[in-house]
Amino acid sequence: MKKFLTIACIYGFIGIAFGAFGAHGIKGKIDPERYANYRVGVEYLFFHLVPLFYLSVQHFSKRLNLAGWFFTIGILLFTGSNLLMTTQELHHINFKFIWPTTPIGGVLMMLGWALLIIHSLNRSEK
Repeated sequence: MKKFLTIACIYGFIGIAFGAFGAHGIKGKIDPERYANYRVGVEYLFFHLVPLFYLSVQHFSKRLNLAGWFFTIGILLFTGSNLLMTTQELHHINFKFIWPTTPIGGVLMMLGWALLIIHSLNRSEK
């Protein structure tokens, strides 16, 4: 489960870089609605570091390991696609073809939370 600590730290580092880039590099250079969506991508990255840190200190279980991978891949798909699509005005590459990965990433993060709910309920019964 320690691998999720490393993943959370990498995502945290990347999140700070994208947050700073958003605040200082692209604010005012892209459409305000796209900027708002860009910020959502960065915020969701940070919100989902919490469960990754939690998982990093838990004993291994198949359910928690699966939850960790759901969060890891969900963050990558949701945030990655969001950031690529919202910055099109800067890089001039049309990434709209990857739009399906945004909701897939969101669903994976929801599944990660669902597994944590199940884990929590099973722990409280013991």
